[in-house]
Amino acid sequence: MTSKRVGLVIGNNYPNSDKQLRFAVADALAMKEVMLNKDICGFDEVEESIDDTFVDARIKIEKILKNANRNDLVFIYFSGHGKKHLDNGLRLLFKDAREDYPLAMSLNFDYINRCMKYPSLKSVIIVLDCCYSCAAGIKGDDLEEAFSNYSSGSGTIILTSTGLIGSPKAKEETEFKHGIFTNYLLEGLKTGGADEDEDGLIYVNDLYEYAHSRTIKRSSQSPVMKTQIEGKVLIAKNPKKIKEIEYELKKNKLLNEFGIRLHPRILSESLTILRTNYQNPSSMEQVDLTICSFLESLLNSEFSVDNYIEAVQSLKGISISTTVLQNKNIGSISKPEVPNIENTEIYEESKKHEIRKTFTSPSTGMEFVLIPAGEFMMDSPSGKEGRCDDEGPVHEVTINNPFYMGKYPVTQKQWKKIMGDSPSYFKGEDRPVEMVSWEDTKEFIKKLSEREKTGKYRLPSEAEWEYACRAGTQTWYSFGDDKSKLSEYAWYDENSSSKTHPVGQKKPNPWDLYDMHGNIWEWVQDRWHNKHNGTVLHGSVLENLEYSDHVLRGGSWYRNAGECCSLSRLRWSPKSSSYDLGFRLLREL
Repeated sequence: MTSKRVGLVIGNNYPNSDKQLRFAVADALAMKEVMLNKDICGFDEVEESIDDTFVDARIKIEKILKNANRNDLVFIYFSGHGKKHLDNGLRLLFKDAREDYPLAMSLNFDYINRCMKYPSLKSVIIVLDCCYSCAAGIKGDDLEEAFSNYSSGSGTIILTSTGLIGSPKAKEETEFKHGIFTNYLLEGLKTGGADEDEDGLIYVNDLYEYAHSRTIKRSSQSPVMKTQIEGKVLIAKNPKKIKEIEYELKKNKLLNEFGIRLHPRILSESLTILRTNYQNPSSMEQVDLTICSFLESLLNSEFSVDNYIEAVQSLKGISISTTVLQNKNIGSISKPEVPNIENTEIYEESKKHEIRKTFTSPSTGMEFVLIPAGEFMMDSPSGKEGRCDDEGPVHEVTINNPFYMGKYPVTQKQWKKIMGDSPSYFKGEDRPVEMVSWEDTKEFIKKLSEREKTGKYRLPSEAEWEYACRAGTQTWYSFGDDKSKLSEYAWYDENSSSKTHPVGQKKPNPWDLYDMHGNIWEWVQDRWHNKHNGTVLHGSVLENLEYSDHVLRGGSWYRNAGECCSLSRLRWSPKSSSYDLGFRLLREL
């Protein structure tokens, strides 16, 4: 028989009585909702007992424990009043509880223990958010002995909102509209915060540790956990992390197995669609959904590479030269079918130089992401709405060699490891360093290179910066043309509260680069030039003797949405700094 996950949530607000609570019913119903969520806990059945009588609650407790089958997981949650009585044990109170006859009209917690005597090898999790919950099963003063005497069946875990130390009172919190302990249980499940090792799985002990640490900081309660189960019990999944893991696996397979055989435009389009499918599927248009299904078939070896290329070209109206497809190398790959000796030689050479997809600076911890070689249309057409005169003319640029680009702008922590102190106006280890001139960045690069004994670090050229920012797109932003979505990707004047923010808090672009839009302007190597006029053809640095000023890209926290687009440029003296000017590094292979 297939094992099941079944639950019972009990909530008692005791309406129209002197014992009335505000949030116990809300606690139980919220717990039921997250238990039934197929992406989080995925319980098969969850029954509720809301402001029930003593007898009705007893029946529901006995029913779930009696009917549980072999290897089922049973979860019982209680939010309401608890009280210690003559035997020093816990009694759970229901809406018809009577102070004058507590033994007759309240449920002795040991009743649950007796119900678990029904013969089955179930595992039981019991969560009690009530006063004196630490007394669950106690018939004396020894909590450890009480727990050891209590557990039965194949295994039992008890989580209580109060312990023998700290306050015996379980508290509700108006801010949360929940009991404090329950609030953090729900938070740990719904946000995935209890998945501290980020493996996508939340075990009961993970959930307890998350709620315990936060409860004791918020109140005088001291939650307790006791288990009589060997090993760990899985209570939930972290859907966000599960999706991230699935996305990374598919992205790596796409790059490793198919990167050399896909034209950069098709590869970039595929990476963008893959990411959007995991991050914001509701925004996908029908053509992208169709390509996504083809991409899944490609990754599952149900679709040939040639058929996939043809389908994407047809659906997206992409026209590319077949010769270009023979010259792109992105890391370690499976050998493709090659039509001629030239392509064979390129492949054999690529095998000698396996390229890692990421690189981390050993002295600063700066993370870098591999950017593939390719070509793109730099700047924007003259008729594009909102375009400035210095953002053109549009022209094709070829990036002949892959390179590593900083995943984030250089942070103050990383700057201090090389330079000793931070000049930044807005202090914070993980905030981008600012108040640095172009000449300051050159000094940083010099010292970093000396420390790591390499000459591979530098500022990106303006063309390399825009190529990495666009990440295969030709839209106003790396995520499209819709300015209303900018707050998901950038800190700018409408959401920054007039300051920088720690790097990496917003969504990355399709090539996993963060803060390419907004937060801080980023220095590039090039000198300022009013118009490109087709002079930048191979991504090289443009040294214009007419101007001594240099170029900044990307916009900042201080700028509006239009100034944070993929092609936004700013002219600035190389000796000057400001509290919205920073940089990120490029590392050559």
